[in-house]
Amino acid sequence: MNRKDHLTIIGLGLGSVMLLWSMTMGSELIIFWDFASVIITIGGSFCALLVNYPMKDVKNIFKVMAVSFKDSPTSGIETINIFTDLSKKARREGLLSLEDEIVTLEDDFLKKGLQMVIDGIEPETIKDIMELEINEMENRHNVGIGILKAWGGYAPAFGMIGTLIGLIQMLAYLSDSSAIASGMAKALITTFYGAIMANLVFNPMSAKLAHKNEEEAAVKDMMLEGILAIQSGVNPRIVEDKLVSYLPPKERKRFKEAKIVEGVVEGV
Repeated sequence: MNRKDHLTIIGLGLGSVMLLWSMTMGSELIIFWDFASVIITIGGSFCALLVNYPMKDVKNIFKVMAVSFKDSPTSGIETINIFTDLSKKARREGLLSLEDEIVTLEDDFLKKGLQMVIDGIEPETIKDIMELEINEMENRHNVGIGILKAWGGYAPAFGMIGTLIGLIQMLAYLSDSSAIASGMAKALITTFYGAIMANLVFNPMSAKLAHKNEEEAAVKDMMLEGILAIQSGVNPRIVEDKLVSYLPPKERKRFKEAKIVEGVVEGV
């Protein structure tokens, strides 16, 4: 079950509050609203996405954005604990005993790999199939990341287009003070909207999703290593040591400290 990524929520929330606070200092918030500028920046940049990407990818963009608000479903430490238990069961009762455990697992990738082990498929075949799964997952994720990154590039560009439109309108009616004011507002506000869209929303989200993609791929690689180790009948302690090597130094230290505490508790 996916948990919320609170840092994404906090970042967007605090960033929006700070912007709104600074915008209200010494002026009314309404002066930063211009419907034509919204159409130019949001509407124009979205239309550019339609030119750049097929509809099947663009229509999923909001689902992709929602992923940045969720934590990864399985962490590296949780994965190690799962494989430690599975390898112990497989050593005690045989590979076929894992069939009862598969139904309790949430990760489809892990289920598929273990089912192939139970079915007696060759290790090389399992590795090829699972690595293909990982590559295809990364390709799917990279499409969404690319769309957000592209939107983050188009938004400021359309902000500049709005600036040019505003300047042209302003210069065309120099004798009309109201037209000059309207054109100047559009010239500045469109650039403002584009900068916010790029630097507070789309570029940070694409970077967050790229990081999540790397984390998920690393966990999947860890799972594949564990699946092959269980199939080979490797000692549970060796399985654990192998998978720990995938953890970053801080998580590795935390895992070892937790195992020490667990050993002390069991010994009491």
